[in-house]
Amino acid sequence: MDSICKSFLICMNNIRRWFTNPRIYILGVLLIMLVLNYVGPITAFSKSVGYRVTPWVFPFLSDCFFTQIPMMLGIVFLFCDAPFIDEGQPYLLIRSGRIQWGVGQVLYIMLGTAIYFLFITFISTLVLSPNMFVSDGWGKVLSTLAQINAGQEIRILPISYKIQTLYSPMKAFSLSLLLEWCAGTILGLIIFITNIHLNRAMGAIIASAVTFLDILISNALPNYMYHFSPISMARLTILDPTGLAWNPSNLYAYIFFAASIIVLSILAVLSVRKRDIQVLPPV
Repeated sequence: MDSICKSFLICMNNIRRWFTNPRIYILGVLLIMLVLNYVGPITAFSKSVGYRVTPWVFPFLSDCFFTQIPMMLGIVFLFCDAPFIDEGQPYLLIRSGRIQWGVGQVLYIMLGTAIYFLFITFISTLVLSPNMFVSDGWGKVLSTLAQINAGQEIRILPISYKIQTLYSPMKAFSLSLLLEWCAGTILGLIIFITNIHLNRAMGAIIASAVTFLDILISNALPNYMYHFSPISMARLTILDPTGLAWNPSNLYAYIFFAASIIVLSILAVLSVRKRDIQVLPPV
């Protein structure tokens, strides 16, 4: 229990440092601009047609190339300073021990990723709030945008009809949030492990390459390669609930994400245990 408490305190110490880190504020502004650019027109459209809009836009934010890729690159930007060690961290490392310190960093990546995507959902809801209502259905506005080309004509976030037919709003929202968290956590762990063994630049480069693999598969590689792309499997339209197509099934995605996070978490803690950790200047 004492070890768990130490790891949790290390995690929370990293979160507290966000409030004094200018990079976090820059990232927050960029995310707000992204959401305003793609979700703001939905609010304007709902007002123009005289119908209020439901808040279930996150599944479409996470499914669109033009929004998901920047969101994942935001994760790279958030964790690019891994292994998160500054002047005060060696003291914590000595007091807690390498294993507890490593576990604390893994918990920080998991919690930080969750806060990151919850912030995006909060901002998207806030943007819709002037003309929003809560319903257990998709609502007329999102249903209309999914079935006609109005979204393309007025440059609104693409609304997938496939998602609306396969999932209820709450299920699509919960599942897309979970899958995005899994993919973001994997990126953070990749950056952490790479930065310990190589350097900060390589961690960001490799994580960015994993992010852009989704676009590469969509344009040049066979669909079966989606089975090895965590960013792709965070998009609901890529998953095949029937398990009959070449695309990964929902069950495969769950197993892939769970196994990847467990393995990468173990590797991250072992890397802390076996490698020398140097104090690095802030990014």
